[in-house]
Amino acid sequence: MPDAARAEFEAAMRRNLSFLEKLPGFRGHLVLEKSGGPTSFNVVTIAVWDNPQAIEAAGKDVRAYYQKIGFDLPAQLAKWGVRAELGNFQAFRGAP
Repeated sequence: MPDAARAEFEAAMRRNLSFLEKLPGFRGHLVLEKSGGPTSFNVVTIAVWDNPQAIEAAGKDVRAYYQKIGFDLPAQLAKWGVRAELGNFQAFRGAP
């Protein structure tokens, strides 16, 4: 994330977290900032949900929320110069 977009990004992240915290199945949120290494990403956000059904329902709720408040995520990411990679993950079940 470019430094010039940071304040606006953080404000949007706080607003979104306030919305997510009220959704069924939401368990928590974590934001990590790069401290070193060769990755091109400097911020990672992680939301934790009870199960895949909660994730699916939250996705629908978030899209409706964005439409209600007039927030166009792809356009905003482009404006900020932010590249996002989205994915769903589950706890690693293999032996270390």
